[in-house]
Amino acid sequence: MNSPNSRQLLVPSRRAFLGLGAAGLTLPFLASCAGGATSENAELGQVDFNAPSKYAGREQNVVMWSAMGGGNGELIQELITKFNDSQEDIYAEVQYQGSYEESGPKLTAALQAKSVPDIVMFADTWWGRFLLNDVLEPLDDYFDDEFNGSMYQQQLYSEGVVNDSTYWLSYGRSTPLMYYNKDAFAEAGLPDRGPETWDELKEWAPEIKKLQVSGKPMSAHAFNPGDDWQFMAMVWQFGGRISDGLDIQIDQQGAIDAGTWAQEFIFEDEFGYLAQSPTTDFSAGVVATTVGSTASLRGLYEASDFEVGAAYLPEQVTTGVPTGGNGWSMLKGVPQERKDAAFQVLKFLGSPENAAAWTLGTGYLPVITAAADEPELAEVLAEDPNFSAAADQLELAEPTDAVRTFVPNSTGTIIGGIQEILSDRSKDVETVFSGVADELRDGAEQIQDSYEEWYG
Repeated sequence: MNSPNSRQLLVPSRRAFLGLGAAGLTLPFLASCAGGATSENAELGQVDFNAPSKYAGREQNVVMWSAMGGGNGELIQELITKFNDSQEDIYAEVQYQGSYEESGPKLTAALQAKSVPDIVMFADTWWGRFLLNDVLEPLDDYFDDEFNGSMYQQQLYSEGVVNDSTYWLSYGRSTPLMYYNKDAFAEAGLPDRGPETWDELKEWAPEIKKLQVSGKPMSAHAFNPGDDWQFMAMVWQFGGRISDGLDIQIDQQGAIDAGTWAQEFIFEDEFGYLAQSPTTDFSAGVVATTVGSTASLRGLYEASDFEVGAAYLPEQVTTGVPTGGNGWSMLKGVPQERKDAAFQVLKFLGSPENAAAWTLGTGYLPVITAAADEPELAEVLAEDPNFSAAADQLELAEPTDAVRTFVPNSTGTIIGGIQEILSDRSKDVETVFSGVADELRDGAEQIQDSYEEWYG
């Protein structure tokens, strides 16, 4: 692997050709790089940027590709402006590239064109696809006494470490939480807490259903049609997995039990439904509970006119709490001076003060352990049980099942199966999940060799 002092452009191997095509990236990219590299010392160029006059002419310029829009994107920009104003040598520019699904293919195209950003935000379900193709820069040799892996919450940090090298630094990390309408629970005579098990939610549902919303019974739970993350957590809770490594298990009993329970809850019991936007319905008071990201809490506070409760996810056979969210990576093949400058930006974002500001502004977990000791964040964690629930539940959390990270189109395949069983009562869960498993196995087979080279 290249050290931080190397200036080599990656020339993809046959393994990389196979892996990148299977990872949902593009074979032409690899062919272009392999055919176009005239020497091992060739370097990747930089995508265009536009430095304001006050930052023009600095020694180095760093381009960051972000997948965060809206308020979270604005906060990243505030932090980067703060970085730019804190010193006079480096100008950093944030460029929003759309969602994770949009930004990943854009990076592929940039690599093909040999003109790339210096820092890239990847979802936990995307960065591994670029790792398998060996285009990510190992970061450990950049660490120093002021900023290194020991500063991170180790459960999250370790997800970006492969073969004792760090390729992905956690940033906007989250777990799912069970959100509940405290006012509705009180009116229904229920305890002021989340359900401890899914069966307990089913026991509470008749009391919730007695409540009226615009003349109709209140639903007990809204399921998410567009994200398999929450359903994966439910599968874990019922004793199953989507995959163990690349061993596909969504067609096994735990996943079938979870799907059957949810299908019956919707169609036989009529206690829940597949919502177009669960958090929107929840904040509107239409439904009493939903599962959403840790990072949804701030938005729910702002949108809801009732008291919001947040609790650990329900158990069933066992606990099941997956981590999610995003982190930062740097790219190989970039000139060393650009990589050195880029790491200074990551170091700035990882300071306890700035990490605390990010958590306070977004609701994402504090990934830098010392951030929790920053006065404002420490006060929020102490006074807001919803906020502290998110941080405390992390002790139970595990990384996402590998198929979601490495197999192309895997999340879309899984989501399709979830939508099928939760929108049509006639669909047999075992049959649908068997079809999903077949598709996932086909994808896993294509990247198996590359995966085993990295992970054994």
